[in-house]
Amino acid sequence: MNHFANADYGEQYQAARRAYFTRTYGMMAAGLAVTFLTALFVAMFFPGIVMQPLIVIGLCIAELIVVVQFSRTVATASYQQAVGKFMLYALLTGVTFASIFLSFDISSIFLCFLSTAVGFGAMALIGATTKRDLSGMANMLFGGLVALVVLMVVGLFLRTTFLELFISFLGILVFMGMTAYDTQKLGRMFDQAGGSEMAERYSVYAALQLYLDFINLFLYLLRLLSVVNRRSN
Repeated sequence: MNHFANADYGEQYQAARRAYFTRTYGMMAAGLAVTFLTALFVAMFFPGIVMQPLIVIGLCIAELIVVVQFSRTVATASYQQAVGKFMLYALLTGVTFASIFLSFDISSIFLCFLSTAVGFGAMALIGATTKRDLSGMANMLFGGLVALVVLMVVGLFLRTTFLELFISFLGILVFMGMTAYDTQKLGRMFDQAGGSEMAERYSVYAALQLYLDFINLFLYLLRLLSVVNRRSN
């Protein structure tokens, strides 16, 4: 039931919507902080963890389990449980991200993070303000994700600079599109919740989706930087 139906709709709706967006982006920012601080801590004090293939594989499996479990229980879990699962995922991702701090200098990481923040912010603004319905992009974005997976598998056997650059640019385009799409979907999720308690749980789920968009955009920008550096050397 829409809790704004019989109230002073305009004012209460806008206030609740602003609070919902603020909570969502605040949660996403907290997740990113957990990830990058964890990565830095592990790289500084426990670098051997990410040198063990079995540990890394185990962490990746754990991340997948947490995401699947989170998605399946978002409608029934409490807000605190949803936040806990999101932060657990951010923590696990941070451990695997330690390899980035061991492979790149801090200035390159900062440059990619800043570039990601600018690109993400621009696409999020487009998604939040455009009057065009972006739901039609879903099939195209899914096709882009499938193409990325296929190309990355091919890249395991065929290592060429052109393919690496193409994968990097395609990944950047796909996740910039995903950012705009997920931002617009964020508003639709709020309307679907209609001001009920479900909006709190939806905000955590949306924060995870936007977090993943940011993380993947960052990784493809970092990949592009790596290819460019190799080519220049």
